[in-house]
Amino acid sequence: MKHFNRRAILFPVEAWPLLTRIWKLQRALAQEAAPCIGEYGLNPKELMLLAFVEKRPHAGQLARELHLPAPSVTHALKRLEKAGLIVREHDPEDLRRFLFTLTPRGQEALEAGRGCLVERLRDRLVRLAPEERATLIALLDRMLEEHA
Repeated sequence: MKHFNRRAILFPVEAWPLLTRIWKLQRALAQEAAPCIGEYGLNPKELMLLAFVEKRPHAGQLARELHLPAPSVTHALKRLEKAGLIVREHDPEDLRRFLFTLTPRGQEALEAGRGCLVERLRDRLVRLAPEERATLIALLDRMLEEHA
């Protein structure tokens, strides 16, 4: 059995309600954008994978960044490669590994998919005053600082 942090349960600091809201927002945005993203032959998870491929990592780095099992990432990369959205090439620093690069078609799909997600998020952000949006961004940045 894996260990958990008992302090997190004893002193939740509203962590669970916050976590569920972040999760619900992410899911809602992905579901709302799915038809638009689907026009490019992608689902929201594959779009996120393309966004990480843009940084030219190898498969192991992608798996760590996305917190996914390596075989799942490898399978998704093969699908994107077969669709002509990415190409693989040997890592010049370690020929046992491959680096992945977006093709022009992959770059186009990524930009369009990002547009789909940004539009859905914008629909929600306009409900907030400019000061509230700035505060939200600052707070999220502060929460992410430790894990950057």
